[in-house]
Amino acid sequence: MKKILLILSCALILIGCKKNKEGFLLGEASATENKTALIILNEHVKNVQPFETSIIRGNVTYETDKDNLKASMDIMIQKDEKILINIRYLGFPVAKALIMPDSVQYYDVKGVYFDGDFSILSNLLGTDIDFNRFQNLLMGQVLDSSTNQNMEASLEEGLHKLINASEEDLQSSYYFEDKSALLKKEEISQKSTNRSVTISYPNYQKIGKYVVPTEINIKAEQEKSINLNLQYNKVTFDTDLNIHYKVPEGYKRINLK
Repeated sequence: MKKILLILSCALILIGCKKNKEGFLLGEASATENKTALIILNEHVKNVQPFETSIIRGNVTYETDKDNLKASMDIMIQKDEKILINIRYLGFPVAKALIMPDSVQYYDVKGVYFDGDFSILSNLLGTDIDFNRFQNLLMGQVLDSSTNQNMEASLEEGLHKLINASEEDLQSSYYFEDKSALLKKEEISQKSTNRSVTISYPNYQKIGKYVVPTEINIKAEQEKSINLNLQYNKVTFDTDLNIHYKVPEGYKRINLK
């Protein structure tokens, strides 16, 4: 769970274009004509519909040269307030995490727990990670909601690419398809630490008025390569949540450096 939390901060649903009781896969289009950064970002923001709560049920796969983990996951989001993550293996709970605007907490079956802030996540990924960025990642929105018209726009491989030319050591690139300005990929790299993270969104689905990813792929390059895949099998919005988090008695607190 510790590794999953660290990389999360930096099932492709095969439903074609047919509606089902959950939603339908959104069509996309290749970019062939230039648009300004402001137009692209304004179109991207239109995909965001206000919600109070969301429940995401799916699977998570974590891979490195030495480790390979596949488990089921439940993510409960109380917008702008808290995110609860439950990880299960073969139906048994193995870890639980609570992400709040000022803290990151988790415990696992090894009998340990962590309670700290976002600094360790920021140091690992080489870019600032906070609650809002984490929430945006899960919803398919650009990590930095303050991204603005100062970005430079170009075309690359059928996508609109936005970069901030004023950035030097820390560089961010965003890629959008043309039809609805859905975020397809974002790349963040830091030259001084030789670290980078790429977040990709293969497809999106529309559930009622809400647009959410069907899958998220995260690849982090640092001392070792780490691949994380999140598959969203079922997503619901604005239902009652029971967010319960309590570290079991006897667990040992650990520090992550």
